[in-house]
Amino acid sequence: MNSGLSGKIRGFNQSQQNKKTQAAEPFSLQRQQKLSFREQSPSSSAAEGSMALFLCAHSAIASCDHLGEMCKHNFKDSEAAKSIKMHRTKCSKIIKNVLGPHFNNDLLSDIGNGKYSLLLDESNDVSVNKLLGIVIIYYSYKQGKTIASFLALTKLETCNAEGIVNALKKTLEEMRLDLQNLLAIGTDNASVMVGINNGVYAKLKAEVPSLILIKCLCHSLQLAVSHAMTDTLPRNLEFLIHETYNWFSKSAMRQIKYTQLYETINCGERPLQILQVSDTRWLSIEAAVNRTLHQWLELKTHFNMTRLSEKCYSAEILYNMYCDETNMLYLLFLKPILSEIQVMNKAFQSEKNYHVKLLNDLNIVVQGISRKLVLPSFKVDPLLSSIKDYLDPKPYLRHSFEKKVEQLRKDGKINVYDEQEIRKRCKSFLLTISLLKQLKQRLPENVVILKKISLLSVDNVLRAVKEPIQPLLEYMGGSRDIDAIESQLSKINLIDWTNKTEIIAFWDEVNKYRDASGSNPFAELATFALSMLILPYSNAQVERIFSQLNLVKNKIQNKMSVKITNAILTIRFGLKRNSKCCHNYVLPPEIIRKIGSKEAYTKKRPSRARKQLTGMTMISSIFVSMNISIISFKTL
Repeated sequence: MNSGLSGKIRGFNQSQQNKKTQAAEPFSLQRQQKLSFREQSPSSSAAEGSMALFLCAHSAIASCDHLGEMCKHNFKDSEAAKSIKMHRTKCSKIIKNVLGPHFNNDLLSDIGNGKYSLLLDESNDVSVNKLLGIVIIYYSYKQGKTIASFLALTKLETCNAEGIVNALKKTLEEMRLDLQNLLAIGTDNASVMVGINNGVYAKLKAEVPSLILIKCLCHSLQLAVSHAMTDTLPRNLEFLIHETYNWFSKSAMRQIKYTQLYETINCGERPLQILQVSDTRWLSIEAAVNRTLHQWLELKTHFNMTRLSEKCYSAEILYNMYCDETNMLYLLFLKPILSEIQVMNKAFQSEKNYHVKLLNDLNIVVQGISRKLVLPSFKVDPLLSSIKDYLDPKPYLRHSFEKKVEQLRKDGKINVYDEQEIRKRCKSFLLTISLLKQLKQRLPENVVILKKISLLSVDNVLRAVKEPIQPLLEYMGGSRDIDAIESQLSKINLIDWTNKTEIIAFWDEVNKYRDASGSNPFAELATFALSMLILPYSNAQVERIFSQLNLVKNKIQNKMSVKITNAILTIRFGLKRNSKCCHNYVLPPEIIRKIGSKEAYTKKRPSRARKQLTGMTMISSIFVSMNISIISFKTL
């Protein structure tokens, strides 16, 4: 009885299921006609790709709305212009999903599996997101030169060393770059970066034992000059320079009056703008000192007239400071020293610096400063030994300074005691800057590395009797190819090389050399030498990225996401890396096809199962925190 009833029930359920299936057939997804994505013509896709490149390189994405309409209106006879259907939404998708990945893949394929160095620095964008800027330096076998290019801007959750290292490793993993190929990192002197125990470098070195740290020399020079001025020279010098700038920056009328006065005194010549001393611009004080000295008489006259007409206390103070000739004397002393340091600073910032000559430039500047203090009969290397035992009791402090002292002495505006005090302060500045004391504290490792890298100079390797390269090989971690590299170095001068002046061109030629059997007898030596030429000496490239970031993401476009910002910067630096611009860069056919297809709109989203799993995980965590299990919740 029960079995018969259950059989009838099963039969009824089956018939009901069949009816529902038959009723649902007209609405089945398999029977419904799918909407196809109508692909564009290649010409219109190429035009839209060129427009997107132009907007990335020179403009804002928001202007895409009007640019497309303008092209259609002004170029009615062009089929490509007529078919352009791109506004800001589509343009953003093309940049983010097509062009950005294209230039990123181009960069990664150029790097390959070779060694690379990284420049790291932190900064805030306009929306106060804390970002880690990453620049990669590598040797491009395709272009035959070293390249420093933008890699990524990564959002930091925490600004400590652990957060920076995690963000860096995550970025390298996403870029498919092997951490073990990391040769060196270049950073500023922040403790979070260079801390001995818990700094970023210490944490990375635990995973990459051969990792090299190079502190930014430009930043070190800035700190050395700043500390030396604060510790030795009168504080009113900085006040004079700062307040002169502030005086004109707060009033356009004051600028107009001063310009009229300057043109009257100098027969119509316009004055150069008084510059601000900024801690974020390396050695900006050098240009500020030069312009203040150049316009000393005009500034003194301006403040004299202003204090009488406006009865302004600030003008009175500045006028009295410009009347004090000792202030001018100190600036005359500073001017040539700051100029020498600025030349070296720019050399280290340059993208085309001659690596093995950087140590020579550093030595020349430091020895030039030390010779102002040391007796002429003594020869000593100030970077390797102390100069305190060889000091000149009355050093010669350059022509402009000595001439001004002589003039003040004749006019009775300076006495012997004041002159001795000024010379003592100037001497202390040189000793402190030693830049000699400051540079020794900040750059000991850099000096060692630079000195060893000079062993790879063309002059050294082409000599019959060479300086041994073994110290450099051992410093880099004891390469297993030391014997092979030394053997190759001993016979490299037997070949008549074409490029003997520029180091990168020389080693690129060595790397491409082939003998009769088609093999390279200098392969290990060339590979090692080229890897040494990608060491970072300055954080200037990272600072340039942050400058571009401020142009791309400004107050008007403050809601721009990190992803689209990364895509724009990747495209900009990709064009620069290939020595192209928006008008002469040819997009590959496969990229043009993607622009005109649904791939331009593709956005990776988590699958439905993953969403459900994520939701259940969140629910579980909530109930676990409330000490209530999901099972008991279902029971309730």
